[in-house]
Amino acid sequence: MKYGIVAGARHEAARGLSGQCPACGAALIAKCGDLRVHHWAHKGARTCDAWWEPETEWHREWKDRFPKDSQEVIQRAEDGEKHIADVKTKHGHVLEFQHSPISNEERAAREAFYRRMSWIAAKARPAELQ
Repeated sequence: MKYGIVAGARHEAARGLSGQCPACGAALIAKCGDLRVHHWAHKGARTCDAWWEPETEWHREWKDRFPKDSQEVIQRAEDGEKHIADVKTKHGHVLEFQHSPISNEERAAREAFYRRMSWIAAKARPAELQ
């Protein structure tokens, strides 16, 4: 994830920082190596959103086209289910950026959960369609 909570405020990951997950409150560590996009990760192997996927540069570049307070907005349903929307506009519309394939069932579940949403999908290369 791009944002964690540090000293009560949203912060992007930076070397040496630790924080809390804005969705579940668990401890986060900043992952700031040279090969992957800088991001926050839960300590250990846990994640609090079943729809979580590693982000690519493509994904991050799309999110960065929107105001920071519109990125990674936590959505909660009445039954307690929660997910982190890539972007939620000031008009309440969710945008999900998808670079890798997902199942039809997951696509339908996301659409049912967010209701007012649109997909921005990466163009698949021929090898990815097999």
